[in-house]
Amino acid sequence: MLYSIHDKPPIGTSILIGFQHFLAVFAGILTAPLIIALGMGLSVEETSYLISSSLVVSGFATLVQINRIGPIGSGLLSIQGTSFAFIGPLVFSYQTLVVNMPSGDALGMIFGSCAFCAMTMIIASQFIRYLRRVITTNVAGATIMLLGISLVVATLQNIQREYQQAGEQGWLVLLLTGLVLASIIFFSRSNNVWLRISCITLGLIIGFIVAFLFGTVDFSVLGKLDSFFVPVPWRYELAVDWPTVLVLMPIFLISATESIGDLTATNDLSDLPTGDETYWQRIQGGILGDAINSLIAAFVCTFPNTTFSQNNGVIRITGVSSRFVGYFVAGFLILFGFFPVVGGIFQAIPNAVIYGATLLMFSLVGFAGYSIVASNEPVRRDWIIVGVAMVLGYAVSLSVSAMTFLSAEWAMILSFPVSTGAVFAVALELLLPMHKPKGEAQMP
Repeated sequence: MLYSIHDKPPIGTSILIGFQHFLAVFAGILTAPLIIALGMGLSVEETSYLISSSLVVSGFATLVQINRIGPIGSGLLSIQGTSFAFIGPLVFSYQTLVVNMPSGDALGMIFGSCAFCAMTMIIASQFIRYLRRVITTNVAGATIMLLGISLVVATLQNIQREYQQAGEQGWLVLLLTGLVLASIIFFSRSNNVWLRISCITLGLIIGFIVAFLFGTVDFSVLGKLDSFFVPVPWRYELAVDWPTVLVLMPIFLISATESIGDLTATNDLSDLPTGDETYWQRIQGGILGDAINSLIAAFVCTFPNTTFSQNNGVIRITGVSSRFVGYFVAGFLILFGFFPVVGGIFQAIPNAVIYGATLLMFSLVGFAGYSIVASNEPVRRDWIIVGVAMVLGYAVSLSVSAMTFLSAEWAMILSFPVSTGAVFAVALELLLPMHKPKGEAQMP
């Protein structure tokens, strides 16, 4: 490490490295709320609010995470942002709720349910060592693979819809989607590490430029935005919807296990020991910080926050794990969030460009689930648990329409294959005998 966790690099160096961290997470933090808003069919104004509030909350959440206030926070250079894991369940829950109520009430129930789950995770964070014995690599891997598959399927359906709506211009939709996808793959395979880290941002920029040249970029959205963003606590009347809680809770638990992996990687890169009591205090504080940050996000009506693994790549490349740099990353997130025009430019990007990027990102989500299982030296029992849980999760979701005896609430819960598959994975993990002694699950 050029600068270790407690060092203070010169201001100029800190600003430069902080901006590099910001660029590494910027596209991801903006893409997640944008995709959720598109899936929900929200207005330009609502989408702008969600994007700006996501940036601002991510900045404040990063400050909480790196400072370690009492037991809260990891005290590591850990950047926070809106998690992709929540895209599928949030869109699914909203689409189910909005059938029977106005959009504002549905959003209020979404954020209220997120707040309840976050408060539950505040309690669960105190038992994080035991949580890992239930949310094993098999459970996490099966759930994340289901998330990736469901998101890829939804993205392909969105691309098909865009193609059909474009009529004679359908070829342009396919061109933009394919170009962005190919650009991201190209940059991700580059020998230049900065190009690899920035591959998503670069792919979106290329897609945006080509779309602009073809006249498909609509800047009229910028005229509908406020000049300055002001967070509005309780923008919607918060309420808890129990079916939504049951859909979201498994994702909160799986997201916590992913954060353990991210925080462990950051801990290792910071040249700190792993496995001792201090390490577990950092992990517990990090998960508690995630939960509190997600609770704050729900109160200002934006989506759950979690650790972003991209910053580990920047730490590895720069050799800087200083928490001091994190202040500048948080500052950039908050600064850009207070100007809606930043998110507005992102909103002006044609959907075909966005879907080209998310198609690859969601594919990698599914692959990450496979990698989690494969990293733990799996035996036949492990793949049986993963495979059966995934098949049952989808089988139940596809059979719900024929289960006329189910209440509307249970039909909603069982219609989402990810949370159902997670429950099956936990049950199979507990029921199937373990022939090979295995230690605690190790997340990558």
